[in-house]
Amino acid sequence: MSRTSSSKHWDMIYGKYAPQELGWYTPSLATSLKWIQKYAPSTSLPIIDIGGGSSTLVDELIGLEFANVTVLDLSQRALDEVEHRLGPDASRISFSCCDVRDPTCGLPDVYIWHDRAAFHFLKDSEIHQYKTRLLKSLLPGGTFILGVFSENAPPTCSGLPVNRHSLDSLGSVFEDNFSLLESHTEVHRTPGGVEQEYLYTAWMRIPDGLTLQL
Repeated sequence: MSRTSSSKHWDMIYGKYAPQELGWYTPSLATSLKWIQKYAPSTSLPIIDIGGGSSTLVDELIGLEFANVTVLDLSQRALDEVEHRLGPDASRISFSCCDVRDPTCGLPDVYIWHDRAAFHFLKDSEIHQYKTRLLKSLLPGGTFILGVFSENAPPTCSGLPVNRHSLDSLGSVFEDNFSLLESHTEVHRTPGGVEQEYLYTAWMRIPDGLTLQL
């Protein structure tokens, strides 16, 4: 699927279903929120939510006085929904409709990079592009919070195949530049009753020039 067709696909999904009907919907991203609070020493530090869609995570971050949040998604329709939902508070958020894999997609320097929606849709050939973009944006010492479909999850989501992961598969991608802080699995039940097991991991970006002492 090309990047243009990806945008059209997600615009179609967000146009067809109400946010509460979407398979990944949950009233609160409790694990994500807990870890962001844990690893962000200040609410003024920059945060980006990759593939944020119409998630309510941004609402909760605003409620906790986080003041430097960017929501990035392929679907302009999803971002418009969030902006409408937030009302006046939307002016406190930066919205970016672009493809994180695309080198022309502008990314801010951030201290927290959060992704519960994009990485598991990447093909193996696209993972290096993603990591390159992550390393360009995430400040050394910052935290990368990732939620992906685990090996026990279904093989598709929203009509698309997903790339399911384990700690070992994620480690093979990220351990050269990141130190694993913690991991957690949880089962998400979709509005349609399908169980999806997510693997959550939190990683610290190792400052350039340093290596881990094992």
